[in-house]
Amino acid sequence: MNLFRTLCVAAIMALGAAGLSSCLSPPDFSTTPEITFKELRKFYIDLPRPRLDKDSLVFALNFQDGDGDLGLTPNDLKNAPYYQDPNGPYNRYKNNYFISIFRKNRTTGVFERFNPGDPYDAYFPPPYPLERPAPLKGVLEYTLVLEPDGVQLLPNDELRFEISIMDRALHESNKITTSSVVLGPN
Repeated sequence: MNLFRTLCVAAIMALGAAGLSSCLSPPDFSTTPEITFKELRKFYIDLPRPRLDKDSLVFALNFQDGDGDLGLTPNDLKNAPYYQDPNGPYNRYKNNYFISIFRKNRTTGVFERFNPGDPYDAYFPPPYPLERPAPLKGVLEYTLVLEPDGVQLLPNDELRFEISIMDRALHESNKITTSSVVLGPN
């Protein structure tokens, strides 16, 4: 009787394990990253005069990627296609986080593309260790510091941002638009 009971318990455990493993199949995400806007937080940095105050913006994006090849390491930036030759033309692939700024026109109330000169594009490191390809899902946070200079960016300017990311295989995600934020103390 004990052998029968042991076999029954083993069979029930095997069925339970098989059922559980079928529930844990990996998600089916595209190998092109997908992002959605989660939130935009602003922190006003009041500096002693004569320095100009700053706004620190934290973008939070939900992401998912089917093969988990997100992020660039410092070593990646030394090699093609990510390497930026200091004497060569601008290499867009040195970055994997792309930001376009839109400023609200104070007369028309319409958000217009704002080009401050240098792009605010940047790169982010891998969110998880690059051990083996696997689907990834999570939240990516990036901080951008803006300094109203009284010429291009003014206190009380209302800005909105368009953001996309790129994976190591150079697949660029969809573009998302953030909520708006007003520069300066408020």
